Amino acid sequence: MKLVNLRGLQDALNGGRRLLGLDVGVKHLGVAISDAECRIAVPSCVLRLDPCTFNTSVQILKNKVIKDNVAGFVVGYPVSIAGLRGLQTVKVDEFVSRLRNTEAFEGLVYSWEDERFTSQVVASMLKDYDINPLILKHISDKFSAVNILQACLDRLNRLDREM
Repeated sequence: MKLVNLRGLQDALNGGRRLLGLDVGVKHLGVAISDAECRIAVPSCVLRLDPCTFNTSVQILKNKVIKDNVAGFVVGYPVSIAGLRGLQTVKVDEFVSRLRNTEAFEGLVYSWEDERFTSQVVASMLKDYDINPLILKHISDKFSAVNILQACLDRLNRLDREM
């Protein structure tokens, strides 16, 4: 897995390849997937994040990469409003480092996406729905990944129009 900028991400998207958006949380990983044209992000799944289930989560992601012709990942990067790294930033760095060391995603690319306001955007989007709090967390994880991926897709599409 190789870290790339927006242009590198765009270069990897040939032949209808897709992107996965990842929202790395404390206990869960929210996953979203792009359509084949990389215009729209949709929710995919939520995986558990703990040492006991890491290999299972990697296998699920690997299967998704193969089945859905995925070129790479867009990973939400949580920095504070002031641009400082916090505990969750370290957790995201560690998670991506572990993904890179598995060899399951060799040849894929990844890019960071600022996720400072993702939780607030998703919370405001879902606040008017009467959803059980346990289910709400699961839905929030998926939609946080959608928000992260859609922000990147929008920037990619603007880049396409500028060319």
